[in-house]
Amino acid sequence: MSRVLWLCLMGLLSQPAWAQVILRAGVASDTSEPLRQAGDGELQQAYREAVALIARQSGIRFQLDYYPTQRLEQLFVIGRLDVEVGVNPSWRALSPVAGFYTMPIGEVEYQLCLPPGKGHVQTALADMKGWTVGTLAGQQYPLLEPAFQAQRLKRDVSSNEDELLDKLRQGQVQAAALERGRALYWNRRAEGSLCQLSESAGSLPVMLRLHPQYRELLPRFNQAIQTLNNQGKLKPLFILRGPIAP
Repeated sequence: MSRVLWLCLMGLLSQPAWAQVILRAGVASDTSEPLRQAGDGELQQAYREAVALIARQSGIRFQLDYYPTQRLEQLFVIGRLDVEVGVNPSWRALSPVAGFYTMPIGEVEYQLCLPPGKGHVQTALADMKGWTVGTLAGQQYPLLEPAFQAQRLKRDVSSNEDELLDKLRQGQVQAAALERGRALYWNRRAEGSLCQLSESAGSLPVMLRLHPQYRELLPRFNQAIQTLNNQGKLKPLFILRGPIAP
């Protein structure tokens, strides 16, 4: 019996430290809608499946939860969250905690919405000069940022989707920028569209952001992500179903 116990103890001691750690991971959810509601949460589902694949490939375990974007960042800064899932470094450029970023796990596309009742309108960005565009706090939009910086467009920031769509409906902003899956969801609601689809606002790669205390895990995460990409398992998770045109 003593030999069996000794072998078990040696087995535990031989495991790398990360194998015994469960990382606290967070995904942004800036809507009051239930995550499991029909037609909702496609991006959150993609992140959840990506994290499961990475955990299986790397041997590192996660506890995954959902938070508003601003709360997600606060928890990361104070060390109560170990990993942010689906983050672009440009979103955290001013953070007091730099974090360490993995290779991209996917790509997020953004879509401009016009107020309800406008129909499917293709309005070129060049024709939006002087418009106020609603955005979500902490987000960057590749095709809009130059116009914001040159003051050809005005940026209005909301803390969540509900506030943003209220401003769009009430005419406080002329357009709103949302993640493409969310724009499609609000466009297709059975009780009435809250988002009339217009131009693309660009796309950005997204990564896992590790808290500095876990930076030694970065090579292992990157190895797992590279393997999954080589196997073609991650990219399909972020291919949104359904066309933009109604």
